[in-house]
Amino acid sequence: MPENSFLICEDKLPVIIPKKVIVFAGHPDDELISCGGTILKYQDLGSEIVIVIATRGLGGYAKQRDKETISSQREKELDFIKEILKCEIIELNYSNLEREREKIAEITNLIRDYKPQVILLPHYTDFHRVHRNLSFVVREAIYHCSTGKAYGGHGREWKPYGVYYYESPSCKFQYIEGSVFVIVDITETWERKKEIFNRVYISQKEVLERVLDWAKDTAILRGNEINSEYGEAFMPETTYTPLKILLV
Repeated sequence: MPENSFLICEDKLPVIIPKKVIVFAGHPDDELISCGGTILKYQDLGSEIVIVIATRGLGGYAKQRDKETISSQREKELDFIKEILKCEIIELNYSNLEREREKIAEITNLIRDYKPQVILLPHYTDFHRVHRNLSFVVREAIYHCSTGKAYGGHGREWKPYGVYYYESPSCKFQYIEGSVFVIVDITETWERKKEIFNRVYISQKEVLERVLDWAKDTAILRGNEINSEYGEAFMPETTYTPLKILLV
């Protein structure tokens, strides 16, 4: 057997632990509801997690009377999530998210600065405009990081080892034609994900109560597909970043 070979046990896969993972979220709470179990799992394994939130999500209220208080409540929620997750959270504070050169340049250089081994982002067919546009902006940023020197990239090239789209209530993978995805076993972190969501996102509770139901149903479905209790699905993006790290 070659010196650098290894055997895979019949019931276990080897886990490659990325040093740094960046999660791009259109709004506060997207990161937790879509891939919170995976964030917690890899954080427990030793990965440094950085969450980039594009907008403040100030439209997320169910009753008109809540509109005036949602901004201050969102600020408290972000402080709380930083404290609980103990990870870096970058707020881009975009009031609107369109596909603009300035935003592409900012995110391109953010990726170059942080040099993540793994990037998680929304899918480009997501029905929510903010999620969809964020996906296109991040995809172009990854292209510039991986293949060129645009936006001041000379000597700062960076190619992630794994880029994955995450599943969301507005982008369910079973409706994406030809979808191929991997599933992360989050059985050990599901309850923590649910507890954090219920504790932190008070302003979103009425709006997102049904979303948490979706998260549970989907986690059970994905778990069943890998003979586990709970799972989260991710779709690899390999156009400019060949897959070198498999999420498990």
